[in-house]
Amino acid sequence: ESSRGHLQSTCYAFRFFGLMVASPLSTVLYSVSGPASVVFLMAALPVLMLPFIYHLHESRFAPVRSTQDQCGEIWTAVCSRAVWQPMGFVYLYGVLQVGNAAWREFSKSVLGFSSEQMNSLLVVAHVLLYLGILSYKYYFIRWSWRTVYIFTTLLNGIFSSLQVLLIQGITFGLSPFFFALGDDAFADFVGGIQFLPTTIMMVHLCPTGSEGASYAMFTTVHNAAYTLSSAISTQMLGIFDVSKDTLIDGDLSGMTKLTILTTAIQVSGVLFVKLLPHSKEDLTILHQNGSKTGGFIFLSVTFFSILYALVICVLNIVRGGES
Repeated sequence: ESSRGHLQSTCYAFRFFGLMVASPLSTVLYSVSGPASVVFLMAALPVLMLPFIYHLHESRFAPVRSTQDQCGEIWTAVCSRAVWQPMGFVYLYGVLQVGNAAWREFSKSVLGFSSEQMNSLLVVAHVLLYLGILSYKYYFIRWSWRTVYIFTTLLNGIFSSLQVLLIQGITFGLSPFFFALGDDAFADFVGGIQFLPTTIMMVHLCPTGSEGASYAMFTTVHNAAYTLSSAISTQMLGIFDVSKDTLIDGDLSGMTKLTILTTAIQVSGVLFVKLLPHSKEDLTILHQNGSKTGGFIFLSVTFFSILYALVICVLNIVRGGES
């Protein structure tokens, strides 16, 4: 029980290490052999891992609680202030992390980045994402969750603001590619530091006996927030003129305004940080208070988020490619 957070951070460190290794390998393979070889490996590698499943520890024929009992346990859990308050922060913060959806087009059309350079940005981002995970595991894990979010949010705001300088052509003597490399990549480093506190907190929120179902629900709320954030980012493209033709013509005023707006929205997430406990010890104190209204709102947001994701997936299949 006492090592829950450390085990969680170790698992994610391995996961992101694999991502860091696969990213450059897949980039090279795609450049040399084309997409067919990448798709083949994506199908073959999971099959090759099947024999290792039998080495996983498993308690055979363990007693399983009924669905009704597990649902009752989850309802009791979500009514606790220790659940709906911090998860409310996770959702609100995630929704506010809207990005500049026109940035990739700007990088290709205005800055003239090649496909290899765009892939290089992704590779470096994955490396720094892994380093961010390790930084939290070995250093920032001793910080309070609030301090981590305040520090990383403000730091992310600084890096996002640097994009305005790049749009204006102010790179302090560096090439646009290397300036963008530091800007984009360090944003992923910050994201790596920010990732683990949320997952560790969700582990400590899970009621005994219903860990799998409750953790899946908590991560669904987390992921749904970022899905909604991505949709908002796309909708914000209509606020300012950031079309490809406008960018090529040299009119970057809309791009500058959109970058400033999205940066301000991202940083505004720090205003809700008081909803977040300082540490897992504070969660114990919050467990003393409960609210059925809070639990109902939490579950409503969860189910509506799932419904939204399903509708978007169906529309992408049925009406994909339509303007």
